Amino acid sequence: MSKKTISLFFGVSLLIVIASAILVFFEVKHQNANKVVKVNNVTKTVIIPKESLTSSMTFVGEVFWGREIQIKSLESPLKYAFPFSGLFEPLHDSIDNWVGDMECPVTYEDVPYEIQVDDLRLNCRPEFLSEAAKWFNVLSLANNHSLDNGQSGLDETRVNLQKAGIQYFGDYNVSNIDNICEVVGMNAELSTGNSPVKKVIIPVAMCGYMLVVDQEPTEAELAVMSQYAKVMPVIAMPHMGVEYRPTAEPEKVQAYRSMIDNGADVVIGAHPHVIQNSENYKGRLIQYSVGNFLFDQQSLGLNEIVSLGVELKLTINDPAAIAAYTKIGPQCLAFKDNCLAELQGLINKRPIINVQYAALCFTEPNYYPVVADNNTCSLIKSQANWDSAVSQLSSTW
Repeated sequence: MSKKTISLFFGVSLLIVIASAILVFFEVKHQNANKVVKVNNVTKTVIIPKESLTSSMTFVGEVFWGREIQIKSLESPLKYAFPFSGLFEPLHDSIDNWVGDMECPVTYEDVPYEIQVDDLRLNCRPEFLSEAAKWFNVLSLANNHSLDNGQSGLDETRVNLQKAGIQYFGDYNVSNIDNICEVVGMNAELSTGNSPVKKVIIPVAMCGYMLVVDQEPTEAELAVMSQYAKVMPVIAMPHMGVEYRPTAEPEKVQAYRSMIDNGADVVIGAHPHVIQNSENYKGRLIQYSVGNFLFDQQSLGLNEIVSLGVELKLTINDPAAIAAYTKIGPQCLAFKDNCLAELQGLINKRPIINVQYAALCFTEPNYYPVVADNNTCSLIKSQANWDSAVSQLSSTW
């Protein structure tokens, strides 16, 4: 090999090394933040790993495993796992949080099938909870059936959910203002530079409004959300409207828009048992009804139940907010916690929250929900007017 060739070889190799070093530098700079500090009067630049906090959550509609679903479950060799047997673990594990509308008291009272059908006095047996807890970590109790077994039944429901490790929020009586909103602990992931992802808990305000049929929320009931909205995400799940109506009536539209005006970042409705339209209101999503998720009533005009799942992915990059959220998050797993006051003491302004929206589609052909095929999902999204509603939503809260 000639000297010229050797020189050329080493010259090219040196350029490759320099180029690689530059790429690594900019990659590290992209993933981290620099901080200038003084040590013994000597100025140094310290690389601080960039943090990012993400939490994905899916919101579905009515959840009920009484009546026909209980009968089918006990006939099946799967027993209490039957209602959830159509869902698969990769779907669950791909989303950090699952939230539904628990439309029945969960008590040990034996309510006969005929009473549940004829008198619409619903009940769900607690034996199903261990399987339900594999899917749901938060359930709403703000609906017109939560008091079917009286106040003692609602109290027992809360105790049974707590024993199963499922958080809850909301009340039958919306005038119980202290029970409208509850700070829950949502599962999240914390990424720091190239370090392994860390599982954490963050606070999110869940607010439930039982407004059946078209009871208008008062200014005081709506204003409850504003104090939470100053420091954390706020998600409203109202229960309102006329059953089996495919579009929201004017009273509901006005009420749900008022929830956005009073601090809700997104409104996800239930009660009609069918999918209704969605709307972009001031850059925020309103889904007026997502339909039945697990129920023994067919969707109107169809031979099976179809439902929409609203998926949100929240991302926070503010270091102070990340530190505050992850510090108090675990405390928010308890009912009636002190998370709001503690968070107000740590930060005085909510961080910018980046948000992404997606639709999940479900059908229930055999008394348990499954993921819908593409054609059915197109039907579901069309009924919800989903693509049009989400196309111009704000990407930040």
